[in-house]
Amino acid sequence: MGRQVHLLWKSSCRKGALCQGLLTNMPAIHPPRLKIQTIELVQTASDPESFCRAYHDFLDYYADRTYRPSKIGEPPPLLPTYQVPKPVLRVVEKELAVWAGANRTQGLELADALWQNPYLEFRTTAATLLGQVFPLPVKSIFRRVETWIQPKTEERLVNVLVNSGLQRILIEYQNLYVNQMDIWLRSRNTERNRIGLKACLPLLARREFEDYPLIFKRLGKFMRSGDHPLRGDTLLGLRELITQTPEETAVFIEQLLRSTSENQHIAWFVRKTLTDFPASTRQQLRQVLLETRK
Repeated sequence: MGRQVHLLWKSSCRKGALCQGLLTNMPAIHPPRLKIQTIELVQTASDPESFCRAYHDFLDYYADRTYRPSKIGEPPPLLPTYQVPKPVLRVVEKELAVWAGANRTQGLELADALWQNPYLEFRTTAATLLGQVFPLPVKSIFRRVETWIQPKTEERLVNVLVNSGLQRILIEYQNLYVNQMDIWLRSRNTERNRIGLKACLPLLARREFEDYPLIFKRLGKFMRSGDHPLRGDTLLGLRELITQTPEETAVFIEQLLRSTSENQHIAWFVRKTLTDFPASTRQQLRQVLLETRK
């Protein structure tokens, strides 16, 4: 019976997609049909090979074949992509979250299989799946994040891995998250540092986090490093600190300017972030910047 239902909706979907495609040249999205398709897709989740095969068919059905990368905004992805509309992927992720919450081991196995497929949607789904399984033991999740993020891993995937893949650990076991973030930041490996700096951002955005001195200490190391390859990530972390605690961050920067011989590197960060500070604090930092130049 299930097989017959599957064939019926597959046949009707293709006809509907063809008609709509002829009229609009865009993938057809019919919510009730999408719900059925997604449920049937997730029913194969315990068999990674079957799921990946079915996911290719699913993504191919919803692929946007009219997409042309824009010359402005975010650059096109490096990985091949079906350009499936984000609302469609959110429905899949929502259904997978329910299944993954009750099937940790199989969820991780499926995430591994998805990541092995060099398509943007597969790897994005793998990353979000990491953040949907039960977090403990956390090492199995941290290890995957470390392994999957390589020097050539594009920025958008790194962001999804950190923001979505570590989400449950951050929310439910913040102390473990902070400990691992600190390990990454203290590492001598640039890719580990990159993960740590990315992990700072969602942590700082949480009201429950107040250990700003720890972040100041770790960011200070990168701010003193001159033309560091992670300068941009360091700047993002500094800007988030300014958003959360501008007064403390101003004091931290002033101390760096006055106490380090590499204050020209610190000055670069000050110039980049001056407008992010309140007006009164901005004037004080400008004055310190002038003083330390002499």
